[in-house]
Amino acid sequence: MITQLLLQSTFIPTASARTTYITIGIIVLSILALIIGNLVSNSRKGSSGGTGGYITKGGIGTGNAKAASPRVSKGKFRKYAKQIGLTSSQMKILEDIAEKYKVGSPGVLLTSSKVFNINMKKAIQDYDSGAYSSEVKENYKMLLFNIKQKIDKNSVVDKKIATSRQLAVGKQITITTPSGEKFSTHIVTNLKDYICANIPVRPDGGMLRLNKWEPVKVSVLEKGDKGFFYDSKVAGYSTAKGTSCIMLQHSNSIQASKQRNFPRKELGKSCYFFRINVVTLSEGKDVVRKAVVDDKAKGRLGSVIEISAGGCSIKAQNSLNKGELIRVDIDIERRKTVSVLGKIVNLRRVGPGTATMHIQFTKMSKQNMNSINAYIYGIGERTSILDY
Repeated sequence: MITQLLLQSTFIPTASARTTYITIGIIVLSILALIIGNLVSNSRKGSSGGTGGYITKGGIGTGNAKAASPRVSKGKFRKYAKQIGLTSSQMKILEDIAEKYKVGSPGVLLTSSKVFNINMKKAIQDYDSGAYSSEVKENYKMLLFNIKQKIDKNSVVDKKIATSRQLAVGKQITITTPSGEKFSTHIVTNLKDYICANIPVRPDGGMLRLNKWEPVKVSVLEKGDKGFFYDSKVAGYSTAKGTSCIMLQHSNSIQASKQRNFPRKELGKSCYFFRINVVTLSEGKDVVRKAVVDDKAKGRLGSVIEISAGGCSIKAQNSLNKGELIRVDIDIERRKTVSVLGKIVNLRRVGPGTATMHIQFTKMSKQNMNSINAYIYGIGERTSILDY
């Protein structure tokens, strides 16, 4: 009797119930397939380094890479490296670095500044600790810095500026007057019709006052020593955010400025400079002209504002004159003085008895050149920001 009751109470699916089960099963399988598909897709994106640099058909790019992976073939790497001016020996150096430090592909070194800097630092430190002659070490460093300069010069600027309305508040700009005077200032606010910037101060301490509608040139220096400029006019003067401001008209005609051959970096350290005299000497039957450093006199004290591998700017009260030859002793690092020879190509008065000398370097040792580049790029020195 009990068995009969159990058999009667057992649920036997009808045709309609079977259809329902089959439908539910198909839905569950579909959901599982979607989940597995997403996991596989995300895994592939992560392994390809989609947010790194990449090499496109047109050259080197940065940012999110949809065009191609940095893990390009050896042939493509050499093709793009040749386009930016790398020699065969420089390409071989990058290939050796990529293999030694397990970068994966030398193409990554061309597209990721961070990866290049980290591995360049390793290569320089390994060479410094190796059993190489001083000349071999300095030549190797110069090759690496030359590669870095070529890569930076040909890299793509991430953000294009189409109008001065895109300039951010606080951005440093330089105003050039019709007479050629240059004044640095900062943007206080960016309005619909014009920019309001701090009124620059003249060397005599007075405020810069230009006539209304007087034409000026506004220039901006961007990251990587690249920049742009545009023509503007003085719209007047006003007060913005409690600050006296000069109003500069907007422009939609933005032009890229010519990039410097060597990137520069602020230094802000003291230096000593000496005048170089050119004297005429008799050597047998020949008469020769030689540059003689006036180092018997006490060196004049100055402050290096900016420096690059090609020159520097020095602010001093007792400056030399434009066109004069000069020797500069600069403390790039603690207990490490760099001596360079140069020529004063420009002189700008910045206050009573004070001027800024713009110096073009004419001669220095390989070691000093590498020391300057190491400071500028933050590479190869133990005090580099890459150590933190």
